[in-house]
Amino acid sequence: MEIKIIAFGRIAEITGKELMLTASDTDTLKQQLAGKFPQLSDMKYAVAVNKKMTEGNTELNTNDTVALMPPYSGG
Repeated sequence: MEIKIIAFGRIAEITGKELMLTASDTDTLKQQLAGKFPQLSDMKYAVAVNKKMTEGNTELNTNDTVALMPPYSGG
């Protein structure tokens, strides 16, 4: 399944703002990203699928949009 990935912050600096990958779930997607962009393997980041935050492994479908967001801090 082809998945559109949108990255933000430091992740976008590493991967580019948008890319396409094929993955069946978020765990597989993270493994592919770490293989393609080794700098991501040590980073913590949040994943949203179709504008909904995920926890744990989430199934992906064709034409889903995945957002990769670095941790944020604020006051």
